[in-house]
Amino acid sequence: MVSAVMLGGSVTTGPLTDRFGFRKVALTGTVICCIALVLASFTTQLWQLVLTQGVLFGIGASLIFSPSISLPAQWHIRYRAIATGLTVAGSGAGGMIFTELTQRMMDTIGYRWTLRALALMLLGISGISGSFYRRRISVPRGGIDFRAIVTDPRLIVVGLAGLFVYAGYFVPWYYLPTAALEIGETTQASNKLVLYMNASSTVGRVLAAYAAVMVGPINSVALAYLVCSVLTLVVMVVVRSMTGYVVLSVVFGGLSASCVSIAPLVLTNIFGIQAVTTAMGIVNLWCAVGVLIGNPSQGAVYQRFDRPYHSFTAIAIWGFVGLALASGSYLMLKVIIIRGTPKRIWSRL
Repeated sequence: MVSAVMLGGSVTTGPLTDRFGFRKVALTGTVICCIALVLASFTTQLWQLVLTQGVLFGIGASLIFSPSISLPAQWHIRYRAIATGLTVAGSGAGGMIFTELTQRMMDTIGYRWTLRALALMLLGISGISGSFYRRRISVPRGGIDFRAIVTDPRLIVVGLAGLFVYAGYFVPWYYLPTAALEIGETTQASNKLVLYMNASSTVGRVLAAYAAVMVGPINSVALAYLVCSVLTLVVMVVVRSMTGYVVLSVVFGGLSASCVSIAPLVLTNIFGIQAVTTAMGIVNLWCAVGVLIGNPSQGAVYQRFDRPYHSFTAIAIWGFVGLALASGSYLMLKVIIIRGTPKRIWSRL
């Protein structure tokens, strides 16, 4: 739920950033996240946890996420891809470090004090970082034409790609450890697969930037998701071995991070530096729809078609289709860019 609210709420961060600036928006998000964690530490019922940890924290995270990944584009031209890759690599490293740290704190001080400690750490890390945020290029007179960006065919195609990615992206994250348990691996060994994906995701977000420089951002992300889709299907349906699962976790973690690294570059090239935050927020709304569709549907597909038969065929096909459609969407974007302007494209539909 946090992911859906964070991505969906990002659609508001563009106009807010244009009006109040990167620093104020990011620091406001930091304060909201800290309050959400502290309030969550006092909850006694599930609905209270949903409102605090799910909704309120997601709103705060949306105010941090979109400005943070859009800001490097304003400060770098020649090394924009690498700067963006290094920026988004922080989320992979954070997922790897804080997952282990949170588990250890919960084992020693309990979940209530763990949430309070995380709030304090978030205030220190994100608060200090956000204090250095500064806009380099001012908003154009008259503001950003929100309607023109929303209806632009190029943004719609990038949004569809994000929807398809998040509809199939979480299949290995959620079901690869379960598949490892099914073949007799220990819980500790199966949980390490998620650690491998987090670690390779951190490296992959930087390497994706170098790939974008060498072969072009659209080519690199389309190829990355094509490989991820095929590998997910083959390993989870045919291979069914721990060696295959380790290979899948490492390769998938590294390549699937391409969308996070490359989407800001693609949108910057299309809409310019001034409008990239607004465009990124709209694309994140598409991604939120993918999360809302993908996660419940994956669970229903697994429970209905795979779990009774100790199989992962149906859920692997789900992931394959989602990621393959994402790859195809980026190829469609390239066709639109090569064949004509958005106005001409609409006139032909």
